[in-house]
Amino acid sequence: MESYHIQKTDTSLYVKGFSGNLVYLALYSIIGTFILFVLLYILAGVFTALVVCTPCFFTLLYRLSRIQKKYGHNGWSKKRHAGKLPQFITVKTRICQS
Repeated sequence: MESYHIQKTDTSLYVKGFSGNLVYLALYSIIGTFILFVLLYILAGVFTALVVCTPCFFTLLYRLSRIQKKYGHNGWSKKRHAGKLPQFITVKTRICQS
């Protein structure tokens, strides 16, 4: 009988189809939509809560899925950080190439 030694335990959070920071964004959107549903359920009723929260939930997950497919978790993170850079940092190219 062979015994296996575990070198490292993987404690990452996984959501099917998402990776990196998008996992946490998906988790926060699920929790936020649930809290919104509970508040609307208490304040306005069942029908209003369903009409507002169901499309909101699926729209958020669809948007995250599109980001994951288009950029990946690394590309999305780089794009987000690039948007925070100052305006004066630009890439210059030559007008005339000979």
